[in-house]
Amino acid sequence: MEQQDWAGPAVNRWELSAYENRIFREYVSAMVFYGQVTADAAGLNATDLYALNLLDLIGEVTAGELARRTGLTTGAVTKLVDRLAAAGLVSRRPDPQDRRRVRIGIVDTEADERLGSSGELFAPIASRLDRLISAYPEPERTILMRFFEQLSSATREIQSTSRPPRPRH
Repeated sequence: MEQQDWAGPAVNRWELSAYENRIFREYVSAMVFYGQVTADAAGLNATDLYALNLLDLIGEVTAGELARRTGLTTGAVTKLVDRLAAAGLVSRRPDPQDRRRVRIGIVDTEADERLGSSGELFAPIASRLDRLISAYPEPERTILMRFFEQLSSATREIQSTSRPPRPRH
């Protein structure tokens, strides 16, 4: 077995080297923990912050679309939207195409006051990532952006095909 300079055995069932696997997992953990710290600073839970980020990226959506895009159940989205609406961060309005549906959107002025305009909470990591990525030559940046796009697409695909586990009786 390959000797490692970190605790634990070298376990790798994939095509990545053990080093590549470790570095990627560390990156994912760092991003998740940064999201939690940012959410804590905003007085939100991480899921609520991620949903706000998604709404900022895609704009106003129906509750069903928000459920599909987040991978949450419709019941969980209802509770999430209740929390964000109570905090004054999102609003609900009837869908003009189908008044049985509700559209969810960010209340910009409240979100800017609470979270800071242009994602002020994300500014420290965003500026650092901007400097890191900008330091790469254009061809390598293109590869990075393609990777991020493919990773996002794969995540959405997994979310759309996964089913929540059934409760055990």
